[in-house]
Formats: sequence, structure tokens, C-alpha cells
Amino acid sequence: HKAAMKESMAAGLLLESGYDKLIKAAKSDELPAVLVDPMAGSGTFCVEAALIAADFAPGLMRMKHYDGESDRNPHQVPPIVRWKGTDKAQWKEMILDARDRASAGMKWMRQPNVHDSKQSNCVIMGNELNERAAALARGNISKAGFADHISIHQGDCCDWDLNIEETNQSAVVPGRTIIVSNPPWGLRLDEDIESSWLSLKSFFRDQCNESEAWVLSGNKATTRFLRMKKSRSVVVKTADEDLRWIQYHIFKKKPSTAEVN
Repeated sequence: HKAAMKESMAAGLLLESGYDKLIKAAKSDELPAVLVDPMAGSGTFCVEAALIAADFAPGLMRMKHYDGESDRNPHQVPPIVRWKGTDKAQWKEMILDARDRASAGMKWMRQPNVHDSKQSNCVIMGNELNERAAALARGNISKAGFADHISIHQGDCCDWDLNIEETNQSAVVPGRTIIVSNPPWGLRLDEDIESSWLSLKSFFRDQCNESEAWVLSGNKATTRFLRMKKSRSVVVKTADEDLRWIQYHIFKKKPSTAEVN
């Protein structure tokens, strides 16, 4: 597709997938929440997932980081504060409260999980095939303040091993893991697009046991490469594109004949 995904769209898709509910459950029952993006691109899904998990208020990050041409950050004093009759003291209280919530949220994310001390409460992992895109993703993640929490692996996702070295157990927690992906698609299929979807298929089957996957596509022909039955399909309209946010349930792998014997 032509352009990187907008942050607002990524956040909306994560909410549609139920990621916020997963985070709420993790804070309640203290089991970890895991998000994996096998085709992370510039890291938009990963960063937005971290912001949701850390309870960052929308716009709070823009108050901290600004890349505009002006020396003055316009997000520090938004138009609403300049309206006649605005209670500026109340606005400052809201900002302080939002910052406190974000600080507490980031602390919770980084804490070791009580059931598995080798994992944090919230695990976010990404992979990207393109070396330059992977470097861009790491830069975006670092700028957002999550460099020590979001990991980006560079390579083909079909070769990405999600096992944790210290435990030799998969980072995927059955029933507590959401996989999100925005793989390449186009109106005209080519070998690169087909190869990407076949890699995604292998990744799902080899690494994502008992998890839930959400895939974005603008071409029905591409999803056929997965050879999986969808659970849900949500219509997403953006600009002149008519997309689908598709849910798949990945069930427990059946043991091979060799394992049974």
C-alpha cells in the first residue's frame, strides 16, 4: 500500500481488536498481556499499543514531542485554552492528572509479572523484514519513550522465533495474546505480496498457538494465501480505500505423529 498507517487509525484498530479490554483484564487478574506485530513497518501498532497499555491520554504525547517548523509547541496551549471563559486552572489539573496516570501506567507495564517474573505485565514485540523500516521503528519507539519495553526484530517473520531464551518458552501466552498485522496488499498481486502473506501464514501456524490475530487488507485475494477461516470482518473506510480488519482465531496445534508416538 502507498503510505504508512496513521496513528489514529492504528489506535482505533487496536481498540476494535479488544486490546484495551486485554489490558484491563491483565491489571485485574495479574496475568500478562501480549501484543505481537510480525510486520511492524515503522512501529505504529507497537507504539500505539504501548500508549494504550500505559493509559496515555490522547494528545499527551504531542505535548511532550513536537516536530513542527515553529519553535513553539502548539499542543502545549491548544485552542480550547484560549477560548474566552476557559478555566485554565482546571485544564492544568487535567494535564497533571493525565501525566500521573501515564506515569503509573508505564510503571505497571515494566513491572515483572507476578505469575512469571521473566515477563513484564505487558509484552509488546514487533518484527520487520526491511532493515531501514526496522531502524525507523526503533527510532519511533525510542522517541515515544518505550525503547526499553518494545522489542523490534529484523528479518522475515516466518523465521522469527518467539521463544524466550531464559526459559525456552514462547512469549505467546494462550488466551492472552493478540497478533496484529498490516501486511502489504495491492489491487494487483505480485510475487513480493504473495511471499509476504505466505510468510505470515507460516508465522501464524508455527509461533501463534492459541492466540487471536487481526489482519488489515484491502484486497480479498491476499487473505486467501492464509488458508484460514475468518471469525469477524470489520469494514474500515479511509480516504478512497475500502479495507477490512479481519479476525482469525488460531487454535491449539495438533501434536504430530512423531510426538504422539
